[in-house]
Amino acid sequence: MKKLFTLIAVLLCALTITYANAFTNYKDHVAKDRLLIMFNEGTTAESKAEIINASGVVNSFTHLPTPHLTICMVTDYEQASKYFASATGVSFVSFFITDGQHYAGVMNDYFVKIADKSFEPLLRAKLEREHLGTATADKYIPNLYHLINTQSLNTVEVCANFLNEGWCSYAAPNYLLNPEVCSNDPLYNRQWALENNGTSLQGNGTADADMDVDSAWMITTGDPNLKIAVVDAGVDTLHPDLVANILPGHDAVGDSTDGYPTPNYANDGHGTCCAGIIAAVKDNNAGIAGVAPSCKIVPIRSFYYVLLQGASDPLPVSTAAIFADAIGWAWSDAGADILSNSWGLPDTLIPFLPGGMAPVDDAIHTCFTQGRNGKGCPMFFSSGNDDAPEPIWPSKLTETIAVGASSMCDERKNPNDCSSENWWGGDYGNGLDFSAPGVKIASTDIRGGKGFSNNDYYYSFNGTSAACPNAAGVGALVMTLRPDASADDIRNMLAQSADRVGGYNYGSVDGNGTYSFELGHGRVNANRAVHFAFDYSTTKNERTENGWQVFPNPANNYFTVKVQAANAEMKLFDLAGRLAMQRKLDMGANSVDGSALPVGMYVVQLTIGSNVTTGKVNILR
Repeated sequence: MKKLFTLIAVLLCALTITYANAFTNYKDHVAKDRLLIMFNEGTTAESKAEIINASGVVNSFTHLPTPHLTICMVTDYEQASKYFASATGVSFVSFFITDGQHYAGVMNDYFVKIADKSFEPLLRAKLEREHLGTATADKYIPNLYHLINTQSLNTVEVCANFLNEGWCSYAAPNYLLNPEVCSNDPLYNRQWALENNGTSLQGNGTADADMDVDSAWMITTGDPNLKIAVVDAGVDTLHPDLVANILPGHDAVGDSTDGYPTPNYANDGHGTCCAGIIAAVKDNNAGIAGVAPSCKIVPIRSFYYVLLQGASDPLPVSTAAIFADAIGWAWSDAGADILSNSWGLPDTLIPFLPGGMAPVDDAIHTCFTQGRNGKGCPMFFSSGNDDAPEPIWPSKLTETIAVGASSMCDERKNPNDCSSENWWGGDYGNGLDFSAPGVKIASTDIRGGKGFSNNDYYYSFNGTSAACPNAAGVGALVMTLRPDASADDIRNMLAQSADRVGGYNYGSVDGNGTYSFELGHGRVNANRAVHFAFDYSTTKNERTENGWQVFPNPANNYFTVKVQAANAEMKLFDLAGRLAMQRKLDMGANSVDGSALPVGMYVVQLTIGSNVTTGKVNILR
């Protein structure tokens, strides 16, 4: 639990040259210690074990329940690959890509997005001509299709084949993600994030180093019609401190749990802790109180845990398809207003995975532009737990909100902060929006000792996994007062009203005021935010209504700026305020060569007539 749930994934590559590099570079990063095996449907566990053991080069194996794959740890990669490729009963053999620490398995299904619906006949003709199977249209993302590699070919090469077609926007395998995980109420006196009195029970912190939630409750405790989707490992929907605020959920993994976890390991309590932070029932003489206790939780199960044979700690498992479905279901089917996502992906593997998580980027973009009838859903994401000077994906995206972790002494959580917790620290730096409490957070846990603790509550939920729902709860309080606000407005109100604490240098300035490298715009303050909301003048979601987009984001050398207006001008500024690029844009998609730009975050300023809007693009290599 002490590591943020971090998933292995990559950039959305929009241009052919970027794709070409990615679809070549991966070959140097194939893991030689493991293989991904798919057996014929109906093969028993005993038969699978016999086939594996007959190889003579597998020292351990683990069957995954969803998707139905087997991970084999091998002693001789080449020999094992040849054996399984010809073994009776095996339908598909594939490989993992690694950066030396994180792994992503290349499965037998993949995604293809066409540039326009009119190209669908060309896609289907190619599938028939080359015997590539059938394509299923995605429910939430226009022009995106899910396909199965029926020829037992290298799925990466199958995707590369599609990139030769002018009508193909992108193609990407559905990677198997091998993640790191990127919390009159009797326990209220432990909840320093809501009201910090500096007591020993609260970790001997600094009095008032909190989000002033107790004061904000004098204005609002939330709206019972407001829905916060917790996209996580599932939520204990029958927990007595949550049940009154739980709405019907969804199992994007496909096990039909309706958002309930599969409590096999302590870590399965992760989502229940996140839900309690946001909306545990207040004043019910039980447990804790959530930040927005009158709001409702939509539980969405988007990953589960498995213990690989020979490993000591369980790992969360998910895929690109699962996360895209979870986000799409949240805004479309459930009508969620806010999404809380305590997960993310490390950047180190990004350059090596061809095609990457393009469908998840698409799902995020669609949620931002179409959620809440076009106002967009604020999507809060954990910034990461590696004490690194840059937030992880997708928290760093322009359309998401990156939340870092603060201590009960108003410091950035770091190895030397006052909390005495031994996990590293919250990721920080350019792209961090703001921070929220993320150490020793008391919250709900799976009942009956099936989560982190031996009872129904856990007193030390932590990490940016805890900071993210804390901030999302404050976002819900603000949205209660300003339901007219766009997704960007919610971000702006929390950023502009945050407390600039910690003694850090808040000398940098952007559209939301001063910010620091350590805490972004500061530590979230619920009381200031709800008062600020009354006087805040909402802005149009210009990136939605003017239709301009920057993708992929993060980008490699090239990115695209798409506008739906003529006579637009783009300026790029580095975070020191220096002009890095200036050019006119045509209506439609404009390819931008960023190869001469140093790696880092840039502010994108778009001028259309007298209207000026800003966004961000992150250049990675």
